[in-house]
Amino acid sequence: MTAIDDLTARGVISPEWVEAFRAVPRADYVPDRIWDLDNTPVDRTTDPDPWQRLVDADVPLVTHRADDGTPVSSSSMPYMVATMLRHLEPSPGDRVLEIGTGTGWNAALLSHRLGDQAVTTVDVDPGICADAEAALKAAGYRPRVVCADGADGHPDGATVQRLIATCTVQTVPYTWIRQTRGVIVTPFGNGMSAGGLLRLESDGRTASGRIVDTSAFMWLRAQQPAAWTTGSSGDDTTTGLDPRLLVADVHERFAVGLRVPNCRYSLAWGSGDEADECTLWLSDGISWASADSIPGRDRHDVTQSGPRRLWDEAEAAYRWEDHDRPEITRFGVTVDEHGQRAWLDHP
Repeated sequence: MTAIDDLTARGVISPEWVEAFRAVPRADYVPDRIWDLDNTPVDRTTDPDPWQRLVDADVPLVTHRADDGTPVSSSSMPYMVATMLRHLEPSPGDRVLEIGTGTGWNAALLSHRLGDQAVTTVDVDPGICADAEAALKAAGYRPRVVCADGADGHPDGATVQRLIATCTVQTVPYTWIRQTRGVIVTPFGNGMSAGGLLRLESDGRTASGRIVDTSAFMWLRAQQPAAWTTGSSGDDTTTGLDPRLLVADVHERFAVGLRVPNCRYSLAWGSGDEADECTLWLSDGISWASADSIPGRDRHDVTQSGPRRLWDEAEAAYRWEDHDRPEITRFGVTVDEHGQRAWLDHP
């Protein structure tokens, strides 16, 4: 059974989208060379069966990498593609803007259901745009493909009824709000977690909505987390909070990240065994902190350096989160001309 068969049987693919998913196979948009979840390359020419199994599976696939090996584009897992389209809820007659063309598969699904003229898709990478447009044309679809910075919204400044992004943002661009009279669906996160899927309703002036699911996407290039900075000496203290609890799962990371803006984390394990000691590193590109977690200890060593006390901020954020341990879907966001604010349960 393919991922599409399974998702259809489980009702993940909305009834109105089933025909489109049947008619628009993912394989038509995945390049010959891809990388699996273990970062292992698989080539359709030399390994056609493993390639096809990966394409048919419900997994994300890296499709483009930078010269240093960093992934820069991917084919999203079918579950997430179906989930985002279900929350987008476009209807015939709606105009849709997609931010992040990727392989072109999502644009093809939209074009199949709404018509080519209703779909504009934007990507900042010329090579990715060219590959996607070629795949779309080969399959008989002609949505408008534009190489531009998706943070700027529609290249013509046109108004749309639906906007869907396939990259994570920390701040929803207000341009997206001004251009949308309807629904915006975008991955949303912070330096600690890129793990939320946000659905907003926009009237062109204000947009508000909540996290509807978890997700994992690459960052909008203009909004990637701060550069990494660490050091070897700073101010030493101790804490009674086990540092690994701050990053135990997506719910903790997301909540802490909202309260500790522009902060990234990394875990360094002593032996690779998660039961062993580890060090949590925090950095905003200028300040940094390290906190050692050693099983069995009541106190854990902390070192902080820079104008911000990042560990103190993170611990305070976790103590706040620990009052009722809210899951990620209890959070929401409101965006207007004055900025963006996150909220818990109600705006």
